[in-house]
Amino acid sequence: MTKLKPITITAILIIVVGAIYLYAQRDTSSTTNEPITLQESKPTNIPEPTPSRPLKEGERFIGSMGIYVTVPEGMRFRQDPVNEMANNFYIEAGPEDKPTYQLYVIYQIGNVSDKGLEPIKAEMDPKTVKEASVGGHNGVEGLIVGPRSRYNTYILREGKPVSFSTIPYTEENKAITDQILSTVSFE
Repeated sequence: MTKLKPITITAILIIVVGAIYLYAQRDTSSTTNEPITLQESKPTNIPEPTPSRPLKEGERFIGSMGIYVTVPEGMRFRQDPVNEMANNFYIEAGPEDKPTYQLYVIYQIGNVSDKGLEPIKAEMDPKTVKEASVGGHNGVEGLIVGPRSRYNTYILREGKPVSFSTIPYTEENKAITDQILSTVSFE
């Protein structure tokens, strides 16, 4: 039997110890017992306000926003639970898993920054930015380009931002949104 040289034994020991060390590091990093804290938005327990007038045919009242909107025939309306950060709802057409039309409305609880609508305009394609008005509230509209491009109308209501986004953006979908936005009114 041949004798192993001390350098060979040392190299084998370094490799074995290194492998054990790496295995131990991988094993402990994947099984930490530290809790992961996610910031969740919690639904509020505040009762939903009721409309102050009778609703028209196809009209919805979203009390948490104080908004009336008419949903076109054949389209779906859905609303996410109200939380402390924002209220939102959708008007959709097409398959539920991949709508061909979606109007996504967000009413943010916090006030807009001192810069007003300027940061919003900066996100929009400058060639498409123009002034807009929804339910008597002024704002801007334009095309937001990128991975999730959309046509966005943005207004301020009582210092709080309200965003109306049309996805996917097509001229036909924008026309549908314009028709829906013409029915919007606020309490």
